[in-house]
Amino acid sequence: MSSYIVGVDVGGTFIKTAIVSWDKRVIGKSSCPTHAQEGPQAVMDAMEGGVRDLVAQNKISMSEVMAVGIGAPGPMNWKTGVVYSPPNLAGWKDVPLGTEMQKRLNVPCFIDNDANAACYGEFWLGAGQGAENMAVLTLGTGVGGGLIVFGLLLRGEDGTAAELGHLKVQRDGRLCGCGSRGCLEGYASVTGMVRTAIEALESGRSSLIHDLCQGDHARITGKMIFEAAQEEDEVALWTFEETATWLGLGIASIINFQNPEKIVLCGGMIDAGEMLFEPVRRVAKANAFQVPAERCKIVPAGLGADSGVLGAAGCALARYEAAN
Repeated sequence: MSSYIVGVDVGGTFIKTAIVSWDKRVIGKSSCPTHAQEGPQAVMDAMEGGVRDLVAQNKISMSEVMAVGIGAPGPMNWKTGVVYSPPNLAGWKDVPLGTEMQKRLNVPCFIDNDANAACYGEFWLGAGQGAENMAVLTLGTGVGGGLIVFGLLLRGEDGTAAELGHLKVQRDGRLCGCGSRGCLEGYASVTGMVRTAIEALESGRSSLIHDLCQGDHARITGKMIFEAAQEEDEVALWTFEETATWLGLGIASIINFQNPEKIVLCGGMIDAGEMLFEPVRRVAKANAFQVPAERCKIVPAGLGADSGVLGAAGCALARYEAAN
């Protein structure tokens, strides 16, 4: 009997792989370089090798694997498994990832957007367990999102539902990577936070951040801002407050739209703890309808960096069971 599901999370730098049992036990995890610059075939070689190696290391045969779930960057068609042209994977153009990996592994393979996979991971095994309605925001270079509605992942007709980082929070605001202006991502991501700090420094405000980057503002990182904030640096603390305010406003809109039980925040930014969460919760509560705002819990991810790879496995299990 097939008793295991394998999850794969394809990032621009690393590919993560995990094996999960049918009763939700994490059996093993591994990571390997993506080799993204070498093109689709090299990436799929790395994916196949990662799956086969991890399965063998845990003394499992491929015949015991019921399905493989792959979380990959979009844009994509989750129904057909075709990945169109992800910006972090060089040379990818209409790659039939699902079909190709199924041929290689001889196991049903299901493809999902990586942010959706992270959302499902938190719902299935993480901080969202027990909730029927929840949202996830992944806070990194950009802002990814996912929604669970009455226990089901909301993918949308074209697979582009829950692009929460592209909620509009400012008319004619900052230019976003999507080509539009005023997206939440432009203010609430690590990239947005760095831009906020740079604008403050270039207005003439003095800060420890300037010293940490050795005067080269192009070198500023989120970690530098956090380090300066821990030293009670005025600009760094203001930058965190600004970033959290934008994030809280976006979350208020999600609360009013979805009425979720939980909103889970993932990504490196959550390491800031209450420096981020306290103003986010305060601003969200002040700007959303009272009853749903009081109901909704805004919490950190429970799976850390493994939300995506474990969620890919969970998505595959749900889709396999629905098809059989």
